[in-house]
Amino acid sequence: MGGSSGGSFATLTHARLRAAQGDVGGAVRILRVILTVQPEHDEARAMLAKIEGRVNVSHREPEGLKAGPVEGATAHDLKRRFRDALESNEPSGPAGRLARWLERTKRNRGTRHAE
Repeated sequence: MGGSSGGSFATLTHARLRAAQGDVGGAVRILRVILTVQPEHDEARAMLAKIEGRVNVSHREPEGLKAGPVEGATAHDLKRRFRDALESNEPSGPAGRLARWLERTKRNRGTRHAE
């Protein structure tokens, strides 16, 4: 059950995080996805029963961020997806080179060697 980098994934941890942030509707959607894929998931079923009646804090996900089809993912797939997501936020071109140079300069400040 490998996944491609374009798919989405749902976890109990993600549902808990959404509920803790007040996005009960988001948590409920995630739990329903989990139960669609794993109907025997007792923890997800219990959490869903516990939070379904709670009031949702007004929160809307931006339009256009619709989740793709649910698919399984290995730890390797997730590692690659997270790395790709983190690296995509770094500036590229001259701005990226300057940012990386500044970061190295900050790290190396005060570490000069006397000869």
